[in-house]
Amino acid sequence: MDHSRSSRTTLSTLSDKPEKQTSEPDEAELAALGLPPDASPELVRQLTRIGPPPDGGLTAWLVVLSTFLVLFCIFGMVTSFGQLQSYYLTNQLAAYSKSDVAWIGSTQSTLTFLGSIAAGRYFDAHGPRLLVIAGTALSIGALIGLAFCTEYYQILLAHLLFGLSGTLTYSPATAISGHWFLRRRATAVGVVVCGAGAGGVVYPLLMRALFARLSFRDAILSIAALNLVLMLPACVWMKARLPPRSPPPLRALRAPWREAPYTFLVVGSAVYMLNVFSPYFNAPVLAANLLPANMEGYAVALLQAGSFVGRAAAGVLADALGVWVVFGGTSFASAVVLFAFWTGASGTAVGVLGLVCYGIVSGAWFTLVAAACATISPVDEIGMRLGMLWTLVGPPILAGPVVCGVLITADGGRFNSAGLFCGATMLLAAFLMPGPKMWGAVRRCWRRETDAETAV
Repeated sequence: MDHSRSSRTTLSTLSDKPEKQTSEPDEAELAALGLPPDASPELVRQLTRIGPPPDGGLTAWLVVLSTFLVLFCIFGMVTSFGQLQSYYLTNQLAAYSKSDVAWIGSTQSTLTFLGSIAAGRYFDAHGPRLLVIAGTALSIGALIGLAFCTEYYQILLAHLLFGLSGTLTYSPATAISGHWFLRRRATAVGVVVCGAGAGGVVYPLLMRALFARLSFRDAILSIAALNLVLMLPACVWMKARLPPRSPPPLRALRAPWREAPYTFLVVGSAVYMLNVFSPYFNAPVLAANLLPANMEGYAVALLQAGSFVGRAAAGVLADALGVWVVFGGTSFASAVVLFAFWTGASGTAVGVLGLVCYGIVSGAWFTLVAAACATISPVDEIGMRLGMLWTLVGPPILAGPVVCGVLITADGGRFNSAGLFCGATMLLAAFLMPGPKMWGAVRRCWRRETDAETAV
């Protein structure tokens, strides 16, 4: 009896050993889960249990659709401020200068990104639902308040509240695709940020039509109702794939800054964002100098139409050619377009090309900056890293359009000096953002050549 029991125990123990000896996942298996080689064992176990991103399916595409609609509403208003600025300067704020009114748009744009680090950390830990619900409620409240504003401080406050709603929704909206997509991540992000481009096309035309037929109050209330209908689905469909967890300690915020690709990406993005919205806010200036009077009101819509095309095409091209290749190209092309079409240009065709081409390259950049950040980030830190990026690029947005407003005034209402200023900053950014990636590629090529010579 005792002998048979001990034999069974020995056999049981031996049979258990293979089950306990589990091999560590290799780099290919980690990459399939969207993890870097140095991912923590706890995170590897968690994502191994959940499985890799599905790269499609009804739930994943409903997430993409709902984030598309959120950015359609939020950035449709933010990037259409040029249309509102023209209205304010001839109505409620006729006594104020262009640079005074530009502060409103700059401050709103800054707030849209400034709180992203907090929103990103919350998203990584708890998912997007409460952020989206709060952002939706705040954006609708801000628009309802704006409808009844008549004084400068009232309009400024309403736009600040709308910018705050953007900061609650933008970081989760651009990060959540990284949870659901890996192989087609750039395409998914491209579809999401197309919402901002599509909103930028529709909202200026919508405002132009509504202001011609309705009072300012009724026009803005109509837009608030539209936004409510379009943003409500996100409160249900936007969901995280990863389970809730405790937020990482604050000291975890220091780790990404030890990585050169991330640091250069953030610094270069801050330089690029200094003036990314300046052409949008001042599109009517270029239109007044180059386009016929009956086309001036469509300047912002032309920019946004180009932005939609750029956002839609950039993700597909990045998945085919590589995110960093296309990202670096669009950054450089932004400077080329500004130098070529926005400084000393003349003629209707040049004006239309300048508006559409800048829309294309800037729209592509907005698509690819999130995808580029995701390629150098662990999947459980995408929200935090994007949040830090958007937070730090916020303050430069505050200064760029205001400086351009001063340069336009000093230049007699033309965009020549402002165009040179915008182009120079974007050219600098084009070298900063992909700098470590480019240097790494050069070093690899040099090492291969050296190895080949040694072998010979």
